[in-house]
Amino acid sequence: MTVRNAESMGTHNATWEVRGYAGQGNVAQLIDTLHSRTVIVCGNAVSVFHDLERAMKQTKDPVIFAVNDIGMYLPKLDHWVSLHADYLGAWKTVRWNHATRGETTRYHTYEAKPFSDFHWQNLTPVMALSGYFAMQIAWIMGAERIILAGCPGMQMRRFFEAESTGNHYGNGNNGSDKGILEQLTREMARVPAFKKAVRSMSGWTNRYFGGI
Repeated sequence: MTVRNAESMGTHNATWEVRGYAGQGNVAQLIDTLHSRTVIVCGNAVSVFHDLERAMKQTKDPVIFAVNDIGMYLPKLDHWVSLHADYLGAWKTVRWNHATRGETTRYHTYEAKPFSDFHWQNLTPVMALSGYFAMQIAWIMGAERIILAGCPGMQMRRFFEAESTGNHYGNGNNGSDKGILEQLTREMARVPAFKKAVRSMSGWTNRYFGGI
């Protein structure tokens, strides 16, 4: 696991601080813009489309966040988040080629890139998986409820794969998986209101956060 900024760094040189987190970058304008809103975070697991369909039926006018590849294929997309900053530009180009008229999507990553609208610089700490990073951004932006769709937090093939590549997303036995799980559970214990706001449609995260 790569920890870009640990919580032990505190708020030194932070330009904003809210809901248990602090950082820099051009994101202060986003804080509290999702107050009282419901966010659905769409990840890359094969369950994503089914999860999203069920979540949409149980929510009213949700804000849609995409994580990594899935953003190229969602019919509606408000925010697109990735820790794979260099890939985000390529994914954005694909979506542009098929965008619906009047579509407005905001792009987020952890460092300044010409194709990204917002960079969450020195966020303390940055969650280790893009799906959890998107969840974290939604929380900082003031979301009241955050629903994970296609973010099971366990081994499951991605929507574009015939077979799983073996990534356990925090529920395996290697050092990286253990670090991911430790960071998540530590952050949810540190900011319990954050955990209370999150729900999941499937997988281990459904058991950990609860369903809707």
